[in-house]
Amino acid sequence: MDKGIAVKKQEELFAYLKSKGLRMTPSKKLLIQLFLDNQRRHVSSKEIQEYVASNLPEVDRTTIYRNIEKLISLDLIQELYLPKTGKAYQFIFGNKVHHYYICKGCGDVKIGDPKLFRRIEKSLKEIHDFSKANLSVVFYGQCSDCESENQVEVSL
Repeated sequence: MDKGIAVKKQEELFAYLKSKGLRMTPSKKLLIQLFLDNQRRHVSSKEIQEYVASNLPEVDRTTIYRNIEKLISLDLIQELYLPKTGKAYQFIFGNKVHHYYICKGCGDVKIGDPKLFRRIEKSLKEIHDFSKANLSVVFYGQCSDCESENQVEVSL
């Protein structure tokens, strides 16, 4: 990403968060920067703790998790549970929908098909008269490879 665009996005994000009443402390700024720098991947809890400890050693785990919960509530990040990693977080600010299929066997993470979720959103509106601009869904199950392996083990 172009550095000028990245700085503009960061400034817009900070302005948005301030408009929501969020005080921009050094620990919040550090966490936000971590997520901005890693927008295309999941960041594990362990990685977050190590990153904060190396940059702001005086910040305790409680503060880190309180800040994470606040960022989740403001739709900046999404929490996922990855079977082989544990809790991880994905930057979602400004993205319309966030759908994942996560295999409990191998831990593979796939982004959901937007067409399916447009149908789900349409059904929510038709059946429940409910609409939300920012739908987020995580499905946990087994991919076809792990399902095949389990069927082979069961038949043995």
